[in-house]
Amino acid sequence: MTIQENSYMPATPEEAYFMFQQTAGASFRAGGQRHRYEKTQPPLTIDLANTGLSYIRDGGDELAVGAMTTLSDLEANGAVAGIDGGVLPRALREIHDRRLKENATLGALLAVKAPFSMIIPILLTMHVDVELYGKGRMSLADYLGCPPLGDMITQIDIAKGSGYGAFFFYRSLPTDEHYLTGAASIRAGRWRIAVGGRPGMAVLAERAAAELTDKGMAARENVAHLAGEELEFANYGTCSGAERKALTVEMVRYLAETAWKGYSCLETVR
Repeated sequence: MTIQENSYMPATPEEAYFMFQQTAGASFRAGGQRHRYEKTQPPLTIDLANTGLSYIRDGGDELAVGAMTTLSDLEANGAVAGIDGGVLPRALREIHDRRLKENATLGALLAVKAPFSMIIPILLTMHVDVELYGKGRMSLADYLGCPPLGDMITQIDIAKGSGYGAFFFYRSLPTDEHYLTGAASIRAGRWRIAVGGRPGMAVLAERAAAELTDKGMAARENVAHLAGEELEFANYGTCSGAERKALTVEMVRYLAETAWKGYSCLETVR
């Protein structure tokens, strides 16, 4: 372990969590991403770089991804590319900041719970669980819906699947933050749809996905409108809540058609 003024670099997750509990206002640092969203400097920064949490392991039915695994490692991993038509690596290739991907970690991305993230909606459609130190395992959807409770993510579990996923996002300029994001996936005939940047945290559009699963692509127009109706939208920045709702209908229509096309091609090959 290494201790410097206002900084602590533990050698194990146990050490990291112990120090976090002992220091009021302490903050985890994972790839530098955490502090981008903090308005004040924490009294202690706990750097997780040496805790052994950078790995991608094949667990049979799922991949176990350490919280300190970088986005660039995920993008280059063949096993990750084999899930849902490689939707996650495809999305990561849309991030052109190479240094960001080499430093930002999956655990930090999820811990920040950034509402405009283009990656979180994709993960919601990929059947992902998170493991919290000392608190066990929960679905990503449940984790995102919980208030901050001083949790430390140690591992992300991604269920394997030979379905297909699609993603989409809206932004004014390539350098701007997204103002609406979404993803959809289909596995064994069952759909998942997620929308983020509402501007609230990304959530699953469960009723729309259930309708698409039950009635198929013939109902895709109704499904797109249902997604717009079941989710809440608000004004933020230059995009109004009404505009976000209308764009969601357009986006879900595109996501369903794109994911279905990819899935049908996979089924033909098999």
